[in-house]
Amino acid sequence: IWELRRRRLKQSEISRRLGVTRQAVHKALSVIDSKVETALTEAAEANKLEIKSLNLVDGIMEAYSPAYRVPVIVSLSNVNGLRVWHLYEGNCSQCSQVRACRRMLEAEAEERGIELTREDRRMPPTKLAWKIFSRYTGAADDEE
Repeated sequence: IWELRRRRLKQSEISRRLGVTRQAVHKALSVIDSKVETALTEAAEANKLEIKSLNLVDGIMEAYSPAYRVPVIVSLSNVNGLRVWHLYEGNCSQCSQVRACRRMLEAEAEERGIELTREDRRMPPTKLAWKIFSRYTGAADDEE
């Protein structure tokens, strides 16, 4: 149900596709929203982040890390689960996790229906994260 809503389908369309009542979809979405909000806010607490905005439909939290003085995105997805992305100009070429980060970000983009160009796929993960998550937040404005 959450995945269908993330595709911007209305409750009536979701209920039709799944063969359940609209009321059942409504109740399920209420539970889903509560669980998504809990997961995102607990991630903020665990990482000592200041929450700027929550997008329960897309499973995105825009936050700020006072400790590192950088914007942060917390994403919740089927493919990657709960992930914390510090948005800064990192030195990805020196990191042993660069391939893993790139794979996770590419999977995140695919699940969210974000097309990546060949050039995008060559970006360092820190820049790729900006590209992917700026569509959900004010990150594009902050980067300029």
